[in-house]
Amino acid sequence: MSLSSAGVISGTTSVSGTFPFAAEVSDAKLATATASFNLIVAAQVSTSGYSRWYAANSFWNTPISASASIDPNSANIISYAISSYGSGATLANDNAWGLSYVYSAASSKTYTVACTEYCSSSTTVLPIPTGTVPNTGSDGHLSVINGANEVDMWQAKYDAGNDSWSAGTRTTTDLAGWGANCPQGQHCNSTVASGFAMLGGSVRPEEIAQGHIGHALALTTPATKSGYIACPATHTDGASSNANALPEGARVQLDPAFNVDGQSWPAWEKTIAKALQTYGAYVVDTSGALAFYAVTDMNQGNTTWSSVGMTKAPSLSNLPWSSFRVLQIQSCN
Repeated sequence: MSLSSAGVISGTTSVSGTFPFAAEVSDAKLATATASFNLIVAAQVSTSGYSRWYAANSFWNTPISASASIDPNSANIISYAISSYGSGATLANDNAWGLSYVYSAASSKTYTVACTEYCSSSTTVLPIPTGTVPNTGSDGHLSVINGANEVDMWQAKYDAGNDSWSAGTRTTTDLAGWGANCPQGQHCNSTVASGFAMLGGSVRPEEIAQGHIGHALALTTPATKSGYIACPATHTDGASSNANALPEGARVQLDPAFNVDGQSWPAWEKTIAKALQTYGAYVVDTSGALAFYAVTDMNQGNTTWSSVGMTKAPSLSNLPWSSFRVLQIQSCN
């Protein structure tokens, strides 16, 4: 964004601040007068092109019914698997653990992406923009949105010497579909342990900018239940045999009666809390900390977190974790 010498604002990148401004006025007798003052510009982030991922009736995009049943063991599960980790809770939007994604373009170079570990096919042809990088943590997550498809990769790697891409796991999901790698009732691997599409439930800066999130969030916790797949998940890497562990696929909700607006939280945190009341969150993976997935802004063209006034990996420790509840758990084993 730029401010011309005549005081005209041009461009599309959002800024905020106070700028010197001068105006010159001439009357009919060509007498002129000049006045100087400050022009105050408030930051605004364009959400042009932003759209919700997956079908309107996807489990990600369906609000929780006011009559939804609460699991009989909800209080014990929340105490063991959620609130006990609340002091370290974060929004995982950093380069290490956030979900790296990029939109391919017609001009993007096409690669034959090899699959090296958990594969339904050995290679796939995919256009990937130059300079794309996966997240820097041990998962190496990367999602390439290629037209109507979301191509998710775990352990994604770019070999600069050979100009080639590979991934440990690679799956393709319809971006306008159900929001999981395989239909409910079928069990299959994915780039996240629950079998969900990688970008499912992830928070984006555009959603913070618009002031509301229209889908469930993706939750990770260290206390996932071993051997139990809760609908609508199709897979699990659950780690705990404790009866109060939380199965992957289970849905949790912040009590809708909790007064979010009455809290002295920043606006972005209230936006997240209200989504947790309306849509809740699905448990998608086992992790070292309690966290909600968000996208990274690593790759070119993505809206940045700083443009919406947020830092990387902000704390969510002050959410009322004991006010969460677990909705009725149904086995999908």
